[in-house]
Amino acid sequence: RALEQHRADYGVAVVMEVSTGEIKAISNLSRNSNGDYFERYNYAVGSQGSREPGSTFKLASMIALLEETGMSLDDTVDTGSGSYKFYNEIMRDHKPGGYGVLTLQEVFEKSSNIGTAKLITNEFGQHPEKYIQYLKEIGLSQPLGFQMIGEGKPYIKTPEDSTWSGTTLPWMSHGYELKMTPLQTLSLYNAVANNGKMIQPMIVKSIKKGNKTVEQYKTKVLNEKICSKTTLKKLQVMLEGVVERGTAENIN
Repeated sequence: RALEQHRADYGVAVVMEVSTGEIKAISNLSRNSNGDYFERYNYAVGSQGSREPGSTFKLASMIALLEETGMSLDDTVDTGSGSYKFYNEIMRDHKPGGYGVLTLQEVFEKSSNIGTAKLITNEFGQHPEKYIQYLKEIGLSQPLGFQMIGEGKPYIKTPEDSTWSGTTLPWMSHGYELKMTPLQTLSLYNAVANNGKMIQPMIVKSIKKGNKTVEQYKTKVLNEKICSKTTLKKLQVMLEGVVERGTAENIN
């Protein structure tokens, strides 16, 4: 019923009900010099919480890849010995010695940086604007329009940007050279759980003055369909695999 998004670097957690977008819990914890926890800023929502999302962004890359190619989860890619050079930069996977040949399902389950980057670069390297367009069509380039002032704006680099380089696309594919807030990342995952419908997170259901309701808020749809039904089914299988066999097996 609810999805949760964490950011370990500053202790953020958000719990959102899938079908309504209602925020059920939210915390933004930091630690002081005494080791005590305290809240000083809403990193989950605010502009200071807009960071490179890292591997959580691989879900967006898989949407673009599957929509463009219709690949099977059994299709393979050679991730090599754990390091791979893109132009003048070396990318590494977490496993020493690498994973070798992986299926698309395994690339996602093991969170292979190299596998993701090779797949995205092979497909979109000559036309990176097509990859960016998929991200925009999902709805990742726009703020959520959250009910609290100060929502961070997502930053999705384009090939027209002066800082775009040959390494941008492979690094962007696994969550770098772009920025999102934890709430924006959560909304993407929530859309997959919500059968492809992306909805606006909501923290206020109504405004009352005394016993009189001044205003009521209903669930708002931001994107009726982030991807095709075929892609959506593959994404759900991939995400289940992460918990059953992959990097989140500890919470199975």
